[in-house]
Amino acid sequence: MLNLIEEKEKLTQKLSEQYSQNMISMEEYERLLEYINKIETRREINIIEKIIQENNDEDNKLTIVQNNEITIPKTNEKNLSMFSWRTINLEPINGNGGKFTSLFGTNRIIVNNLPKGRTIIKVNSIFGLTEIIVSQKVKIINKTLPIFAGIFAPNEITKEGEKLPELYIVGKAVFGNITIRTIKEVIEETKKEKEFEEKYKEKVMQNIYDKLSKKK
Repeated sequence: MLNLIEEKEKLTQKLSEQYSQNMISMEEYERLLEYINKIETRREINIIEKIIQENNDEDNKLTIVQNNEITIPKTNEKNLSMFSWRTINLEPINGNGGKFTSLFGTNRIIVNNLPKGRTIIKVNSIFGLTEIIVSQKVKIINKTLPIFAGIFAPNEITKEGEKLPELYIVGKAVFGNITIRTIKEVIEETKKEKEFEEKYKEKVMQNIYDKLSKKK
């Protein structure tokens, strides 16, 4: 138990150093601090250590090098969803779409009107879900890694075609999911849900009408 307390104190100190150096926002600092205080297992310690280490990683900012390979240096553009649900409209700057982390939470990233060229985002789903919704006119390059997890991406959005804006996705899912869907697919699914709901309401109303008719 003593070791666990010491580890939590070390994590808190590292987190405070990152906040003092403007590496993380106040919101992210408070959320991670709250989670550190609730830690009860070694696995939870390892998860937070990994997140803090990524913040310190000198190669942690999304850039494109001349040979068209991807490196990941430090960036302050982070979106953390912890025990919560977020919907974010992607707004890339110079090809950098930012970093998105789902820790026991959900990030829903809406990708629309991407600029020409390549936009890179880093997503991590740790016991969480990242849902990326893209328009039809975007080419997806999916380089995410599943670790005891699932990554779902329709084949049709990765096909070669005309020169389209590219969304290059890196990162990993650890005991979580990363799902890539088209806006068209989401609209069709919502339409089917509404149709089902309307039919269900009609059926319920008809049953009520039939029961009232029998009583008469």
